Amino acid sequence: MSPYAVIFNIAIITAIIGIIVYWVQRFAVFRGYKAIESEIYAVANRLDTKPVREAGDVLLAGTYSRIPTVVRFSHRLDRPGLYMQMRVPATFGLVVMPKTEKRPIEGRVLMRTGSQLVDARFNARSNDPVEVRMLLAGADARQALEKLCCSSQTGISIRGQLMELSELTIPSFPAKHVMEHLDGMAELGRRIQEMPGATAVKIEPWPRPANSITIRVALALGLIALVALLFAQPYSRPAASGPTTVPTAASGVDPVDASRILHLAGWHAASAYDLHGGGVTYLRAQGAPVTGHIRADFSGSGTMQDSAYLLLDQNGRPRITVLAAGRLFYDAKFPRVDALARIPKATLAKIQWTSFPQFTADGDGLLVIQNADDPTASLVLLKHGLQIYSAHPADFNQIELSSQ
Repeated sequence: MSPYAVIFNIAIITAIIGIIVYWVQRFAVFRGYKAIESEIYAVANRLDTKPVREAGDVLLAGTYSRIPTVVRFSHRLDRPGLYMQMRVPATFGLVVMPKTEKRPIEGRVLMRTGSQLVDARFNARSNDPVEVRMLLAGADARQALEKLCCSSQTGISIRGQLMELSELTIPSFPAKHVMEHLDGMAELGRRIQEMPGATAVKIEPWPRPANSITIRVALALGLIALVALLFAQPYSRPAASGPTTVPTAASGVDPVDASRILHLAGWHAASAYDLHGGGVTYLRAQGAPVTGHIRADFSGSGTMQDSAYLLLDQNGRPRITVLAAGRLFYDAKFPRVDALARIPKATLAKIQWTSFPQFTADGDGLLVIQNADDPTASLVLLKHGLQIYSAHPADFNQIELSSQ
């Protein structure tokens, strides 16, 4: 082969490799997040950055209103679904958490924010009450805080020159939701910059993610491999053969469902022998099956092809998993679950709620009874579009269940 032909072939194949690497990298970034890819790009454009993959999450690091900002989307069980962070010149601390939060909240002084909407549903604590009152003295700052405290799954903190917001799950229509939160955080950030002592705090910008490094390394390796293939003598090797291991489903989990559930090793679907106490009594009184595997129609397709599982690990710790339309929609650990049951879609309209559903459910609901001895200790998981959201019934004993 002539040198010119070699150079021509290398140039063509290098271009092909570059295209392939670009699409493979893009696929790798949004693997598991394809449904909200366009929403993430909309947020990335506002932050003037590019999405990158980090430890299974999609990370955006850029600036918003000239404030260094990070937005993280996560499906991991040990992280919030949405995490947002801004670097601000704060010289004080403030933590705002829902009143339903049982864990200890940092800050020795329990204080009022001046917003009736926030104070009714959230607790605010600080070691620096004077500075916090100064921050929230203006109506704009209080309105910004109200915008951030949008649900009982939201937590906000200001400490160590960081303003952080987290939500338990990725919200529906995340681009609009995130932009509204960024507006609120930016308004609080501007107020913090105007406070005494703020000018003495130096804020460093976030470093730009080096996406191009991966492509350059892949192209360099591709070129080396091509040159070696073009000039080396061809030879063949018999393909290595060996036993193929097929992953086995966890006990009580359908094999097809098991292939879609992450980190299933060490977990099994709860059986009638695992369930006991008031939860079993309630299910039997309702004529519902006593099982950790619920068949339902969460998607509203008219067929009972969707599944929900109450999974238990070796120590009996519970985990709820919901699959609909052939994909995993919800996977979260709970401190306690006594029972699981299907709620027919027709019954949802009859439920008395303390925390109302945000949207109309596509199909059936899933009742999660966390404490069978407390009528208020339950939640209902509902599918709407590409998201699962929760609502809280006033008394789960008043809900009509299906016996299917």
